[in-house]
Amino acid sequence: MPMKTSDIQSFLAAVAPFSELGAARLAELASQLETLHFEADQEIGRFGSSEPQDLFIVVDGAVVLQAEDGTILEHRGEGELFGHGICFGAGPRRYSVIASERIELLRLEREQLAELGRQEPMLASFLSAGPGARLRAADQRTVTRLGQLTLRPPITVTSGASIADSARLMAEHQVSCVPVVDGHRLVGILTDRDLRNRVLGAGVDPARPVTEVMTPRPITVTPEDRVEDALVEMMRTGIHHLPIQDEDGTLVGVISSGDLLRLQSPHPLRLVRDIQRAESTAAVAELARKGPGLLAGMCRQGSEVTEVGRVAGLITDACTRRLLSLAQNELGQAPMAWTWLAFGSQARLEQGLISDQDNGLLLAEPPDEKAGEYFKRLAEMVCDGLNDCGYVYCPGEVMAKGKWRMSFHDWRRTFSGWINEPEPKSVMQSSIFFDMRGVAGDIELAGRLHGEVLAMAKDSKIFRRFLAAESMGNRPPLGLFRQFVQERDGKKTQGLNLKKRGVIPIVDLARVRALEGAISVVHTEERLRAAAARDIMNERDADDLIHALRFIGNVRLRHQVALYEKGEKPNHLVDPDSLSGLHRRYLRSAFGIVQTAQEALTNRYQI
Repeated sequence: MPMKTSDIQSFLAAVAPFSELGAARLAELASQLETLHFEADQEIGRFGSSEPQDLFIVVDGAVVLQAEDGTILEHRGEGELFGHGICFGAGPRRYSVIASERIELLRLEREQLAELGRQEPMLASFLSAGPGARLRAADQRTVTRLGQLTLRPPITVTSGASIADSARLMAEHQVSCVPVVDGHRLVGILTDRDLRNRVLGAGVDPARPVTEVMTPRPITVTPEDRVEDALVEMMRTGIHHLPIQDEDGTLVGVISSGDLLRLQSPHPLRLVRDIQRAESTAAVAELARKGPGLLAGMCRQGSEVTEVGRVAGLITDACTRRLLSLAQNELGQAPMAWTWLAFGSQARLEQGLISDQDNGLLLAEPPDEKAGEYFKRLAEMVCDGLNDCGYVYCPGEVMAKGKWRMSFHDWRRTFSGWINEPEPKSVMQSSIFFDMRGVAGDIELAGRLHGEVLAMAKDSKIFRRFLAAESMGNRPPLGLFRQFVQERDGKKTQGLNLKKRGVIPIVDLARVRALEGAISVVHTEERLRAAAARDIMNERDADDLIHALRFIGNVRLRHQVALYEKGEKPNHLVDPDSLSGLHRRYLRSAFGIVQTAQEALTNRYQI
């Protein structure tokens, strides 16, 4: 007996991607669908040709999708579709569909499907695109660019102006900075901080040229840059003004931290500023514990995982730097040059609402007993302070207060041992160290170490093969016929571990690809783009992985925010039944992309 149109409409409201259609469109679609029945083992049809074909929706029962040679590709059940082009692993292929049991289907004829696709581009993209394109289509978030903001025309001074004339101009127009130009060329910027520190504080004659106290060659942005990019740049560098130049170098405005504070709600810049001014470790910890709430607020306001991760990492950086400064106020000046190193997600600027600490201390020279005691105490004070801030001690003890406090020579020797004499256990323990970034101290020292490590790893294919093999330990949670496989605690399912089974596999893939080309960036998306730019991997494959990472990361982030707002501890375990049908399908697409990339890496290194 055919289903009633009203029943079909109710059914489709829970089926991806039709669940995204409006009520009127859904009612119209329901009236066009035909109900069909097939017996067990009956062939329903052959699909996957380039010609348009009918679309089928499983109402009750299950079907088997088979390759032309009889290989089973997938099982599909209630609420799932077939008839359209489907990517199995590397790409679309022909397939036949056979009823596993007595089955009820809905069919939409190809002509009606084509018309619906013209009216609803989202649906057409979902049905016709591969998994990467499907995720790209889903990633159509609203982006505000600097050129869209209403900014006053820049007030400038020429390079021949005096300090006094420049200060009077700032007071007259009530601005906190003036760009310094030579003709149409930006040569510097004078800020109220420059006037305080370099003029008043240093006793410089205000009649002197402004070029003597300005900040030369300032960091600039363009009208096409996102507001979020300007925010992150200010947090990263600690500056408060960014000149905006168009593509031909013309100065079109200046964006200030005050402008961004008025735009951003909540205010990560304000939190970082307050951390930088904190007068005690207790005050730093109190401020740092506002971080998860601020990040949750950013998520509610529409920020996505890449931006939230960058802000989270920069908040950790701010806490680290302030704790180092407070420790040095107590311990005195360091006996030699040093660099505080971040590893893992902090180094990559990919932290979330919860994170432990992974860090180390790089010393310019082997320390004597007195210097060793100084840096031991410094590391203990900072690591203990970070733990108080909520960045709990690393379970694997990757911390400067432990054994990861060494001279440049010893760090280089340690990396050389991992790379030149690889064995599975040491490779597993070492992978996090290749995500390295200097946070404070002599940043050039960290850059020199990182450069030497990258060169060694690039020259050792054996090590990279071990690292690639180790990365295969975390597989996407897709089982036989691409069904979700949840973590279990005894007989109880716990959900999909989106960190272990989703994020980490992509991070590991990007790390191996980056080491192939001695690519110095450590942010996962930047690594993938750089690998594609150097022809280490296909550009489309890299972009697919980026969008898979974003989708998985955003699902995990929203899950953590929901737990945080209920007063529960955030975790990485997501119940797939808590997601919409559309999001489950997108998540399966994202995991499929990761599986394909892992297969490619396996073939490349013959694992």
